[in-house]
This record gives sequence, C-alpha cells and structure tokens, in this order.
Amino acid sequence: MQSPLSSSPATNQTTLGLAYPLPSPPNAMEASPPSASESPNLYQVLQNLIAKESSGKLIVHSKGNPRIQWRIYLGNGRIHYAGSDQGQSERLNYLFQRYTPTKRLRLEQPITSDYQYLCELWDSQQFSFQEIRSILAKLTQEALIQILSLSQPVCTFEETVGLDRLLLYLDFKQLMQPAAQEIKHWLKICTVINSPFQRAIAENVDTILPGLCKLEHITSDLLNRYQKLPELIAQEMCVYEIAESLHTSSLSVAIILKTLVGLGLITMGPYEPEQEDNRPVIACVDDSPSIQRVVSFALEATGFKVINIKQASSALTTLMHAKPALILMDINMPDIDGYQLCSICNKSEALKHIPIVMLTGRSGVLDRVKAKMHGSVGYICKPFQPQELVETVQSFISAAV
Repeated sequence: MQSPLSSSPATNQTTLGLAYPLPSPPNAMEASPPSASESPNLYQVLQNLIAKESSGKLIVHSKGNPRIQWRIYLGNGRIHYAGSDQGQSERLNYLFQRYTPTKRLRLEQPITSDYQYLCELWDSQQFSFQEIRSILAKLTQEALIQILSLSQPVCTFEETVGLDRLLLYLDFKQLMQPAAQEIKHWLKICTVINSPFQRAIAENVDTILPGLCKLEHITSDLLNRYQKLPELIAQEMCVYEIAESLHTSSLSVAIILKTLVGLGLITMGPYEPEQEDNRPVIACVDDSPSIQRVVSFALEATGFKVINIKQASSALTTLMHAKPALILMDINMPDIDGYQLCSICNKSEALKHIPIVMLTGRSGVLDRVKAKMHGSVGYICKPFQPQELVETVQSFISAAV
C-alpha cells in the first residue's frame, strides 16, 4: 500500500484529502494502519508522521472552510506546538482567561505569531519556564481538538519546523486521550459550526432569549449565564469572543449556538467576510499556456481579473457565465478558429456587446480587415509588450464605459 504521506522530493510537500466521518477518538488512538480500501484519516496521518519521527509542519484546513488554517509543528516523534493562522488574538484572549485568569492578560491588537508572542512573555519574566510550558501544552491540546474535529480535513506537510525555540516535546496519545469526549462533541457540532472562529449573526436579537426559554431542558442558571448573549451576537462576535465574554467554554457556547441555528434564530457566518471582487474581468481565449501566463501577469498586476480559456469549443459557455468586460482571442485554434468564434459571439444576445480584441501572430493587413469584418474591435500582434496589452485593454474598456 502506498504511504498516505508519500510526497514529491522536489516539493517536499504532501496534500491530502481526508475521509469523513472520522472514527471515534478513543478507537482512533489505538487504530491499526488502514487497509488499502480505507481512506486515511487525520489521526492516522499524525500517527504516521510521529512513527516516522518526521520533522516539519502540518498545515490543516477544512475542505469547506479553507480560509481558517491550523498548523501542527512536530519532530522526532513528538508534538512541538499547534495553533491557528487566523484569529490568534481572539483565541489567545479566550485561552488566557480560561488557563491564566490571575494574570489578566488581554491582547487588544492583532498579532502575527502566537508562539512568538508567548515566548516574549516568558522572556519578559511574566511566566516561569514551567508556566510557559504548561500554557503552550494547553494551547496545543485545544488546537488539536479543533483540528481533529474538522469536517473533511485537507492537509499539507512541509519539512520545515519554523519555530525559533522548541520548548515542548509532547506525546500525542497522552496529550489527546483526555480530550476524546470533547472531540466527540465538536464532531457533532461541526456540520453547523465548523470553527470557533465563526461569527453568530441574527436579524433580530430580541428573539434569542425567548427562544432559549422554550427549550425543554433549559435551566435558570443557564439562562442567567446567557443573558448577555443577544448583545454579543449583535456585535457579530466569533465563538471564542462570546465564550470569553460569558466566562464559559467555547464548546458550551457552540452547543447553544447550534441550537439557535436549528430554531432559525441565528446563522453562522465566516470569521472574515469574503471580499467582493469588483475587478473588471478579461477573458483570454488562447490554447497557448505561455501566452495565457503573460496575459494574466500583465493584466492582473494592473487591477484586472483574468479568466483563461484554452478550448475554443467550450468558450461560449464560460464567456456567458463570466460576463467579461473584454475578450482577448487567438485566431489559430483547433476546432474553431478565432474568426468563427468572434462571429458567434457577435451574434449572441448575451455576448454581442462585449468588445473582442484579436491576439495573434498574424500581422498582415488582410488579417486585420478579416478580423474587423467578423466583429473584432482591436488587434494585437504576437509577440507583444505587456504595456501594449495593458494600454489596449484599458482603452477599449474606457470606450465601452
């Protein structure tokens, strides 16, 4: 059987799509290597790396939420550290409150490295060596709980550890066995809340507390604890921030929020809202990868979004879906030449208003006339300078506006 961590020597990277649902944590900890018919899971990937005493960094994200990435640093069969790439301040503030409440530590500004920040706290003697190791271990355990609870995890292994100082040498099984039940609970939640970085959103926060009161097993103590919940949701806080504000665990908050989602009172949004891409779209229909690379590099550097289409025969469907501001089109293509495709576009109600510029090696006068007769508004001869391409595209888009 091929190793689930086989990688290309040239890249020293491996990307894996992992099976879901994962086996329950206690069994997975003791699992034997999977047979050839089984898909690898994240427990087994980690055990494989640890058994091989691999040194490096495992970067993990959920297939459905690739913007939230986690990282696991390991070497010589041990875990050195695990943490997140996004939302480090929110996560650390929550964990500081849970594990070091007497220190009254709180980050007000974003940080770029949670590990480096913690090492700086040790350097400044805010923590003893034993204290900082204990905190790093607890943070690592919490991160691994989230990582092992991911739905459809995808991971990449890089053979570079990337930590300046190695303070931890944790045994994976000993670290995670006490967390098995918590992982089970998160696995039940992950279909609704795939990360504690997700934000709760409500159209009407006034319905939240009445909704909680109707729950069959709600207690007065629980209601009292969650009195501030509508106010926190109104601020669109993430799960970590809500848990910090309510002085409770992120799992407890996630369970309540999952219930509110089920009642239709809230939805869960991303940690960072997706930025709307307002760049003008330029479609490049050309079967040459090198030309497409040059076009993409030149135009995207000046504020355009480029869609590359290699097959002229399937170009119409892509063009109708993409609705580009301008089309760059080669003449010499298999199946349909550029002249024919240009005519078809100009006869289409959906595409006839889009300017088409021929991008070709033919430089003759007759070729230019023929291109214009088929509906082209411009002509660029190969090879061309990137600046020439940019200026031509900008002029036709400005004219169209």
